[in-house]
Amino acid sequence: MAKILSYESKSKKENVIVVVLLATSVIVTNSFIIFLPNEDSRFYISGLMSTTAAGVALVIAIIVVWRYKRRIKKNEEEKQQVISQQDADNRSHHYYYDDNKMHFSICLFLLFWFSASVIWTLADNQPAGIVIADALYYMGYASFGYFLYSLYYHFFRNEFEPFILILVAVIILIPVIFIVDTIVSTLRLLSTQTVDVWVVIKNAAYPTLDAVMIFPTVIIFWGARRITRRHKNSMEGEQKLEQETSEKDNKSPSSYLVSNDASIYILLLFIAMMLSAAGDTGFAYTSAFDITTVQDYVWMWNILYNSDHLCLAAAVVGYRHLFSFSKINT
Repeated sequence: MAKILSYESKSKKENVIVVVLLATSVIVTNSFIIFLPNEDSRFYISGLMSTTAAGVALVIAIIVVWRYKRRIKKNEEEKQQVISQQDADNRSHHYYYDDNKMHFSICLFLLFWFSASVIWTLADNQPAGIVIADALYYMGYASFGYFLYSLYYHFFRNEFEPFILILVAVIILIPVIFIVDTIVSTLRLLSTQTVDVWVVIKNAAYPTLDAVMIFPTVIIFWGARRITRRHKNSMEGEQKLEQETSEKDNKSPSSYLVSNDASIYILLLFIAMMLSAAGDTGFAYTSAFDITTVQDYVWMWNILYNSDHLCLAAAVVGYRHLFSFSKINT
């Protein structure tokens, strides 16, 4: 029990530090952008801030993946030293799910977005640079989608009936259809020339891709909360038992605490994708009005992108918690 309380205190302290640093970073960086003296400096600095935040998220992701792989290797070495079956049972909680493709995909996603952000900031409205940035953003979505849907498949696919998944998908799809229809209608009404199909696809693609990312984050967060409640109830039931053996004292920190930590970082992923969707929708709608003057408003959306990237950076800090459900199931 003492070990569980110690783990809970340490875990809460870590979570509070991450959230406080995230809130401080968002407020300070965005306030700096807002109070800049002119539009040109806001455009450049806001893009620079957003790019830097994406770079920070990439660096953190590489570090936490490396540390996670190190932890797994250490745990495997400990398992090989186990002799008796009883010791093996006591150490079973060390198991974490390991998938190199998922580790690679989350780093690749942030690398694509960081590279795209750099090119977009330095492109200076050059068509070739913008096309390359768009391609990198799309590849980033593909990598992140692989990570999220793999996370759902391995840990949460048995948590919900198909009806629940369809219902959530429909709820997300309705505003996406409305947003895309509004963008397309605006393009048709305000354009003096025939609307380019590529422009329509490009403007509608980002909010749609954001919705595709939001769907698994909603399901994963909901599933994490369900697992948390289930294990909390199980823990409370065990505490009512009068018999406590030394074996219980040697057990790992409660699975309830582990899953509760995971849900916090999954929530940060969800917030990040919501901010990305808001920024992409605003940018697409502004572009539909007048693509030549969209630069005057980009700094507003860069504030959302900056906050999005900072949330991603905070979320990957708890990367190991996202894989903790495997040891609970084990």
